[in-house]
Amino acid sequence: MAVFPLPQLEDNAVLLPSSQTNSTQPQLCDVWRDIQGAHNWNGLLDPMVPNLKAEALRYGNLAQLCYDAFDGKSYSKNYGTCYHSKRDLFNKMGMSESGYQVTKYVYANTNLLNQVFGEKPKDQGVWLGFIAVCTDPNEIRRLGRRDIVIAWRGTQTAEEWIEDLRDILVPTRLSYRCKRTGKNQEHHFADGVLIERGFLSCYTSTVRHRQGAAGATVNISTRDLVVSEIERLIQVYEKEMDNLSITFTGHSLGAALATLSAYDIKQMLCTKHNFHQIPVTVFAFASPRVGNLAFAKRVEEIGVKVLRFVNKRDVVPKVPGVCMNENVGCLSKLLHWLPWTYFHVGFELPLHNNSPFIQHTHNLAYFHNLELYLHLLDGYVGSKQPFSWSGRDHALVNKSCDLLREKYEIPPKWWQEQNKGLVKGPDGKWTQPSEEE
Repeated sequence: MAVFPLPQLEDNAVLLPSSQTNSTQPQLCDVWRDIQGAHNWNGLLDPMVPNLKAEALRYGNLAQLCYDAFDGKSYSKNYGTCYHSKRDLFNKMGMSESGYQVTKYVYANTNLLNQVFGEKPKDQGVWLGFIAVCTDPNEIRRLGRRDIVIAWRGTQTAEEWIEDLRDILVPTRLSYRCKRTGKNQEHHFADGVLIERGFLSCYTSTVRHRQGAAGATVNISTRDLVVSEIERLIQVYEKEMDNLSITFTGHSLGAALATLSAYDIKQMLCTKHNFHQIPVTVFAFASPRVGNLAFAKRVEEIGVKVLRFVNKRDVVPKVPGVCMNENVGCLSKLLHWLPWTYFHVGFELPLHNNSPFIQHTHNLAYFHNLELYLHLLDGYVGSKQPFSWSGRDHALVNKSCDLLREKYEIPPKWWQEQNKGLVKGPDGKWTQPSEEE
């Protein structure tokens, strides 16, 4: 394992002593509802309290894990899957002490143009993330509750880019099973809610899903997979209802899907007795706009708390709705019915590129990088405060880009799978392992 040199901080960076960051703040277990947005993070963002920063970074790391564990190599026989099983995911990715257990993998079918782009079709869809629940007693005590987390990765395949660009607003048409009648019905509170076509298509796409020990497969939508698993987990932990939370996180496309699925899950909870009080929170990184004004209002009305982290030089949070959005004012509200008038949801925390570790660049794609987001968040104190490095490994910034200054001697784009996934067999030959291996 290579040892990278410890960075030398410049004059405009500050390193806060651990006693200053931890000794005066309350325990997370005592304030977790505030950290999850119960009071819209009032007084917690500027300056940012250490508890909130630590939790946002923790959820951001889960979103980053979805990138690191995704097999996006077109030449791989396991293309479109996760490198690791649900049981081994956190251990293999160096997060064995997370306290969470993965209960379900989430797949989506974006196989619309595979003939054009040469994408390999996957009957079960492409892996987008996971659902996990906190099971470690020590972590539950630290958090102050049992937490269910749903993490989504961002765009990785050519077809997902196509979905991102389908930026016409369309009705949601999401239905919820009525407990009294047992029938699916569209509720009136969805009237007027419009969602970006590509995000909705990805969320409602149908995949082949394996069920039961016999391995039988059924057709199921991504949305139904998520909703059914959340319903199951809530029933398992129904006795802990007063100390249960559901947290969504994601980056880019994943942030949009996190927002959409959080809205959907909260709508479902509102139809079930005593479930509506479960807090639903989104920690979104580099999220594009997801829906129209009615969607933004409905998200607020039902109590979904969304905290969006935005790099001010990242263009993705500015789309879709470049011309008609919440910044236009009265005109956008008058024309909210148009299929390209978008509104951001929740609360925005702008991140400035004021890190002394980062070199100047004109590569706009780098400003969208999730590891850069987490680096800037780690050094964020307040809107008018200098970057204050809190100790997050700066080498992570260069995992998939080239942003660190040369003096730190971190090679660009250094994150890669050992031997590109090939393994040497008993016969001495290098081959790709099967998915079962």
